[in-house]
Amino acid sequence: MSFEFLLKFFYIKTMADNYFCLDIDEKFTKVVDARVNGEFLDIMALGKTETPESFYTSNLEKTVEDEVAQIKKLVETLNITKKNVNVIIPDSLTYSQIISMPLLNEKELITAIKYQADQFIPMPIEETNIDIEVIEENQKEKKVLLLIVAAPKKVIERIQTTVELAGLNPESIENELSSNSRFINAFNKSILNQYKVSKDRGIVIVNFDTNSSSLAYFSPEQLIIKENHHLSIGYNLFLKEAQVNTDSDIKKTEEILKSYDEKNPSPYPIEKIVEPLIKELANELKIFTSKYTPSSILFINKIFLFPSLITSLSKELSIPVNILNSYPMINKSQLIETYKNELPIFLPAISGNLR
Repeated sequence: MSFEFLLKFFYIKTMADNYFCLDIDEKFTKVVDARVNGEFLDIMALGKTETPESFYTSNLEKTVEDEVAQIKKLVETLNITKKNVNVIIPDSLTYSQIISMPLLNEKELITAIKYQADQFIPMPIEETNIDIEVIEENQKEKKVLLLIVAAPKKVIERIQTTVELAGLNPESIENELSSNSRFINAFNKSILNQYKVSKDRGIVIVNFDTNSSSLAYFSPEQLIIKENHHLSIGYNLFLKEAQVNTDSDIKKTEEILKSYDEKNPSPYPIEKIVEPLIKELANELKIFTSKYTPSSILFINKIFLFPSLITSLSKELSIPVNILNSYPMINKSQLIETYKNELPIFLPAISGNLR
């Protein structure tokens, strides 16, 4: 049985200068070139373009060619000359599990992980690529906390082919959960201070994506990821519901969701229209947070396309709900000011520079 495997340590707070990050999600393709400067980030290049709608669902060569053209144009526009790139893919295309295991030697660990992977990957192991990241080692209890991420080989091969055709060298491929978690841990002090997180309570990060969402709980103080959960509720569900009930085209509906504010008069009662979805998402959050009682629930990614969702969820939940704002952690420039309101969508790509 084929078993492709990479074991590495998860939280690395250094940045190399010879690569940048390419984040290809279902709606946008994003590029970020960044580095750590003391307790802050310097962003040298940052931009996004639309990912071809059927890039991840079609086998046609045309969709790959279209994405290659988009990547080339974006990299050229941003004046990036580096060729090495770390690539991020959506959580929705991967399977992730956080497990605690006894400290074992490498051979024993691989055997144990094969068994664990069989339990949560709904496809043959020989058809997947598996990445194991060491989140935390507890020498006292002789245990290790691992993040196991599996992705279909076909997806990885498609990404690798696309990136290479764009003239780039893919150094690594990881999912959003892995990348986002590295950012949360690396900037834990800033996040704790910004959202007044108490020492005995952690936070929940909601990766609000195109067709689904990922929930992740981070423990107090160090903000180390401890548990994750995947939901089939994403931005597109709200978009489709709003489109049907406002009788608008997609572009118009996107603008309605993005600009909606309950405090300002609007001909479209968006909050009422999507109320069932809001309650469903709130209920999922209640279930996930019930065992932890975190200090805050922080949204990232496509939330900038529907910011009023935060206000609606705040009415349903007893835990403070906000958008994770990375702006205070970044050294200011005209580029950052331009994308200030869209920074939540760049978080995985920013952290892709933190490997």
